[in-house]
Amino acid sequence: MVTILYFFPTPIFSQDSSGPVLSAFSQDLNAVDITSGGVTLTIQITVTDSSAIANVSSTPSLTLSSGNTSITSGYQNFSNWSVTSTNTTLWSPSNISPSGWIDASDASSYNLSGSNLSSITDKSGNFNMTIDGTPQRNTNSLNGLSTFYFDGSESLISSDQDQVASSGNHWAIGVFRWDSVDNHKDSFWSFDNSNSSRRTYAISSSDSNNSWSGEIDYDGNNSIVSGTAKNSFTVNIGRYTYTIVSVVFNKTGNQIFGRLNGTTRTSVHSYNNSLYQNADYRLFRNRGGTKPAGRLAEHFFKAGVPGTGGTDITDVEKAEGYLAHKWGLESSLPSNHPYKSSA
Repeated sequence: MVTILYFFPTPIFSQDSSGPVLSAFSQDLNAVDITSGGVTLTIQITVTDSSAIANVSSTPSLTLSSGNTSITSGYQNFSNWSVTSTNTTLWSPSNISPSGWIDASDASSYNLSGSNLSSITDKSGNFNMTIDGTPQRNTNSLNGLSTFYFDGSESLISSDQDQVASSGNHWAIGVFRWDSVDNHKDSFWSFDNSNSSRRTYAISSSDSNNSWSGEIDYDGNNSIVSGTAKNSFTVNIGRYTYTIVSVVFNKTGNQIFGRLNGTTRTSVHSYNNSLYQNADYRLFRNRGGTKPAGRLAEHFFKAGVPGTGGTDITDVEKAEGYLAHKWGLESSLPSNHPYKSSA
């Protein structure tokens, strides 16, 4: 009798590294004396993408193929397969230690008087926020989560200033909807300070009659981008439409640009002079105090690079995926977005 040995010093591992969908894999086996009775094969599948975990069949199969030995080919479903553990934790803004973070879905971060906001906490712990007017919490507003409603006379503003940029690097992102606009400076968010340089910015409507073509409104001295007052968006935001809005001030990569729903929708401007590092934090309020009506789901920003360095924006893309999947806006992301199918 010929003895065929297949050595299994450790379990077989297969690492899913091809994308969000786990596909078939093959592994050469060597390790066990199959002439001595029953054989136990231990196969461990490691899945690193949260959406791929759901694609692992509850009854995976094993196919044996003949090589240059007399082993018989065959096909067998696993009868005792079990999932030992899974980890489907989504990416979170806490992964990047945000510099500011307001989240309407987190009821532990604010207090209400009836349905009106009475106090709110910046989840980053850096800013003390005050409430202008009586913005309301609307429950089950977007993807089953709460949002804040501002009627056009209301806003959030920090009572202090803190760091919004580090060495000029800053990026910010949020989910917003506008309901009415009556001033071209109406803004989803802005930063301001009393320094004479006033190198701050706002994300503004650029329209005054219930439309939103949008712009990155630079400082009044036109010094962030030399001689340039704004960077216009190339795609309008529709009325009553929730949109993922982001902006990147990347001094390291010498770029300034804005994105809508995971696609760059402005020119890419050279970044000449850095944002002033300390400023107050404003939501639904321009630097001059003008305010649109609309809704805020979530907004956060980082005083730092938008990715790994250079012109990389992987952290911004992760944030876009996080917001899209959390707030039910996956269909808004382009098909080639790295986090279209999972966060």
